[in-house]
Amino acid sequence: MISSVEITRFRGIREGKLEDLTPLVVLVGPNGCGKSSILDALYIAANSDPGDAIPRVVERHPGVNDGPRWLFWRAGQQSPAETVVHTTKGSQSHCRLHLQRASSGWAISWRVECKTGKASSSGRGDVQFHRDGKLESTASGIAFREIPSVRFLHGDSDTTAPLHQLYSESRRTGRRGETKGLIVELIPAVEDLEILTEGNSPVLYFVYKEGAIPAALAGDGIYALVHVALELAACAGGLVLLEEPEVHQHPGAIRQTMRAILAAVRRDIQVILTTHSLELIDCLLAESSDEDIEKLSLYRLELQDGLLISRRLPGSEVEFSRTEVEKDLR
Repeated sequence: MISSVEITRFRGIREGKLEDLTPLVVLVGPNGCGKSSILDALYIAANSDPGDAIPRVVERHPGVNDGPRWLFWRAGQQSPAETVVHTTKGSQSHCRLHLQRASSGWAISWRVECKTGKASSSGRGDVQFHRDGKLESTASGIAFREIPSVRFLHGDSDTTAPLHQLYSESRRTGRRGETKGLIVELIPAVEDLEILTEGNSPVLYFVYKEGAIPAALAGDGIYALVHVALELAACAGGLVLLEEPEVHQHPGAIRQTMRAILAAVRRDIQVILTTHSLELIDCLLAESSDEDIEKLSLYRLELQDGLLISRRLPGSEVEFSRTEVEKDLR
């Protein structure tokens, strides 16, 4: 489990650190305070394949020219970007990103230096971003392997895995019932989840007494809940980064999402999420046991000229500090 992260010259963060991370971490603060940047930095630095993670992070922010530049403080004027991740087992990953202009676009070279006890290893590579949209990636050595897997989920249902694939994974891990239970409680008319075909393509359906419809047509909020619940059910361990899970969801779906997140944390999956929803925090507190509260920490964030300032609240103090937290969310 990640216990701390230090970020330097990455996106809007010139310098910052989060310490004493717990199994469930909630990041709150106004727009532009560094929440998304923290998730992006962790996704790259804790990933066993930075060469795959870097393009995914760049693609997360469409609508800007020269996207690779914007992974760096002040659009690459001060390189390198660095992220240092520490774990509760005493291991460390130090990830450096360098930006270079290439003849056909931009290139980001990366180097990861890992320490686990007395042993050390390193990996390096580069990603070429061509103007025509093509990518080229090379790598050598060994990157960070302490975290078995890193998943990045979005409240807008943006995920690389289709629903039928996630459903199949959840069945293989024996947690298909968790997702079905959440859906049935939210939509009592649903009797089951089943993979059917449209032409030759597999599609996840909600099965009702009178028939079945694709899960993707059940509404944006339900679709987002199904994605998050299935991703978490399919996850066997590691780190899950979750950005604004409340997007598109009404209160009932938010509550079910929090149940899915807590179930994952109870299986020793670390979840770090961002939110703009006081309702989500209220649902989290309402669904948490005393043991869950001990695994919770909330960080109130702000940026001052690139300096990340954080105020940590342990789970036991979140409810008592609700008024202060509300100021960050309203």
